[in-house]
Amino acid sequence: MDHIPAVENLARSSSTSKTQIPPTPLERRVGKLVCLAASALAASVCDYANGSPNRAPKLRVANLIAQLFELRKLMVPTWDFDGIAHQHGRLALAEACGEVSAAEQVILDELVNGTMEILRKVVLSELH
Repeated sequence: MDHIPAVENLARSSSTSKTQIPPTPLERRVGKLVCLAASALAASVCDYANGSPNRAPKLRVANLIAQLFELRKLMVPTWDFDGIAHQHGRLALAEACGEVSAAEQVILDELVNGTMEILRKVVLSELH
Protein backbone atom coordinates (compact mmCIF):
# COMPACT_ATOMS: atom_id res chain seq x y z
CA MET A 1 0.00 0.00 0.00
CA ASP A 2 1.53 3.29 -1.13
CA HIS A 3 0.63 6.20 1.18
CA ILE A 4 2.95 8.79 -0.30
CA PRO A 5 0.76 9.83 -3.29
CA ALA A 6 -2.21 10.38 -1.00
CA VAL A 7 -0.15 12.60 1.27
CA GLU A 8 1.24 14.54 -1.68
CA ASN A 9 -2.25 15.07 -3.11
CA LEU A 10 -3.53 16.23 0.25
CA ALA A 11 -0.61 18.59 0.66
CA ARG A 12 -1.10 20.00 -2.82
CA SER A 13 -4.81 20.63 -2.40
CA SER A 14 -4.43 22.26 1.01
CA SER A 15 -1.56 24.49 -0.10
CA THR A 16 -3.56 25.99 -2.97
CA SER A 17 -6.54 26.96 -0.85
CA LYS A 18 -6.20 30.28 0.91
CA THR A 19 -8.12 30.67 4.12
CA GLN A 20 -9.06 34.04 5.50
CA ILE A 21 -8.30 34.40 9.18
CA PRO A 22 -11.14 36.22 10.92
CA PRO A 23 -10.20 39.39 12.79
CA THR A 24 -9.59 39.13 16.50
CA PRO A 25 -11.89 40.97 18.93
CA LEU A 26 -9.06 43.44 19.52
CA GLU A 27 -8.74 44.18 15.80
CA ARG A 28 -12.51 44.63 15.56
CA ARG A 29 -12.43 46.98 18.57
CA VAL A 30 -9.71 49.12 17.01
CA GLY A 31 -11.61 49.18 13.70
CA LYS A 32 -14.83 50.17 15.44
CA LEU A 33 -13.11 53.02 17.31
CA VAL A 34 -11.51 54.31 14.10
CA CYS A 35 -14.91 54.05 12.37
CA LEU A 36 -16.64 56.00 15.15
CA ALA A 37 -13.90 58.66 15.23
CA ALA A 38 -14.01 59.04 11.43
CA SER A 39 -17.81 59.37 11.54
CA ALA A 40 -17.60 62.01 14.26
CA LEU A 41 -14.90 63.80 12.26
CA ALA A 42 -17.20 63.84 9.21
CA ALA A 43 -20.04 65.26 11.34
CA SER A 44 -17.72 67.94 12.68
CA VAL A 45 -16.60 68.91 9.16
CA CYS A 46 -20.25 69.09 8.01
CA ASP A 47 -21.11 71.35 10.94
CA TYR A 48 -18.19 73.61 10.12
CA ALA A 49 -19.12 73.72 6.42
CA ASN A 50 -22.72 74.60 7.28
CA GLY A 51 -21.65 77.39 9.61
CA SER A 52 -23.18 75.84 12.72
CA PRO A 53 -20.55 75.72 15.44
CA ASN A 54 -21.64 72.62 17.33
CA ARG A 55 -19.15 71.39 19.93
CA ALA A 56 -20.65 67.91 20.36
CA PRO A 57 -19.00 66.30 17.30
CA LYS A 58 -15.64 67.90 18.20
CA LEU A 59 -15.85 66.57 21.73
CA ARG A 60 -16.84 63.15 20.40
CA VAL A 61 -13.80 63.14 18.07
CA ALA A 62 -11.55 64.14 20.99
CA ASN A 63 -12.98 61.41 23.23
CA LEU A 64 -12.59 58.72 20.57
CA ILE A 65 -9.05 59.85 19.71
CA ALA A 66 -8.21 59.63 23.43
CA GLN A 67 -9.53 56.07 23.51
CA LEU A 68 -7.49 55.19 20.42
CA PHE A 69 -4.42 56.79 22.00
CA GLU A 70 -4.77 54.64 25.13
CA LEU A 71 -5.36 51.49 23.10
CA ARG A 72 -2.38 52.32 20.91
CA LYS A 73 -0.11 52.66 23.97
CA LEU A 74 -1.09 49.14 25.03
CA MET A 75 -0.74 47.57 21.60
CA VAL A 76 2.36 49.21 20.08
CA PRO A 77 4.96 47.00 21.77
CA THR A 78 3.39 43.87 20.28
CA TRP A 79 1.05 44.77 17.43
CA ASP A 80 1.19 46.89 14.28
CA PHE A 81 -1.41 49.31 15.61
CA ASP A 82 -1.37 51.69 12.64
CA GLY A 83 -1.78 48.86 10.14
CA ILE A 84 -4.62 47.32 12.13
CA ALA A 85 -6.29 50.70 12.62
CA HIS A 86 -6.16 51.55 8.91
CA GLN A 87 -7.28 48.14 7.69
CA HIS A 88 -10.01 47.43 10.20
CA GLY A 89 -11.11 51.06 10.40
CA ARG A 90 -11.75 51.05 6.66
CA LEU A 91 -13.58 47.73 6.89
CA ALA A 92 -15.75 48.90 9.78
CA LEU A 93 -16.55 52.22 8.10
CA ALA A 94 -17.43 50.52 4.80
CA GLU A 95 -19.60 48.03 6.66
CA ALA A 96 -21.37 50.84 8.53
CA CYS A 97 -22.03 52.73 5.29
CA GLY A 98 -23.19 49.72 3.29
CA GLU A 99 -22.59 49.49 -0.44
CA VAL A 100 -20.31 52.33 -1.55
CA SER A 101 -19.10 53.46 -4.95
CA ALA A 102 -15.42 53.89 -5.80
CA ALA A 103 -15.72 57.65 -5.27
CA GLU A 104 -17.38 57.13 -1.89
CA GLN A 105 -14.65 54.65 -0.93
CA VAL A 106 -12.09 57.40 -1.56
CA ILE A 107 -13.99 59.61 0.90
CA LEU A 108 -14.07 56.81 3.49
CA ASP A 109 -10.33 56.29 3.04
CA GLU A 110 -9.72 60.02 3.56
CA LEU A 111 -11.81 59.97 6.74
CA VAL A 112 -9.76 57.07 8.12
CA ASN A 113 -6.52 58.76 7.05
CA GLY A 114 -7.63 62.02 8.68
CA THR A 115 -8.49 60.22 11.90
CA MET A 116 -5.12 58.48 11.94
CA GLU A 117 -3.34 61.77 11.20
CA ILE A 118 -5.01 63.38 14.23
CA LEU A 119 -3.95 60.40 16.34
CA ARG A 120 -0.36 60.68 15.05
CA LYS A 121 -0.27 64.35 16.04
CA VAL A 122 -1.52 63.49 19.54
CA VAL A 123 1.14 60.79 19.85
CA LEU A 124 3.87 63.19 18.70
CA SER A 125 2.71 65.88 21.12
CA GLU A 126 2.93 63.36 23.97
CA LEU A 127 6.49 62.46 23.00
CA HIS A 128 7.70 66.08 23.21
